Amino acid sequence: MSIDLPAPLSRYFLLANGEPGTHVEQCFAAGATVGDERQQHQGHTAIAAWVAQTRAAYQQHVVPLQLHVQDGRHIVSAEVSGTFPGSPVVLTHAFTLEGDGIVALDIH
Repeated sequence: MSIDLPAPLSRYFLLANGEPGTHVEQCFAAGATVGDERQQHQGHTAIAAWVAQTRAAYQQHVVPLQLHVQDGRHIVSAEVSGTFPGSPVVLTHAFTLEGDGIVALDIH
């Protein structure tokens, strides 16, 4: 299933899936924050480390299923599969955009 996503979100899912040539700076604003698994990651360096660690630990593949906008945030339901117990799962990715970048992402 393919859904039409704003450019920063499309780039994020390419990054999350390990697409060569896709970098954190192409998706996230400089001071962006990511909340995942009860941890916060802020800034390009911390977010890049989080992406690398997550990919190495779980070899995840993320497929966006549905998008809606609520209270100014882009909410994407995505199927996440990988080498973790209970795979696959559907997780909610709540993005806050500013211009052409993600300023906040909360995953739950």
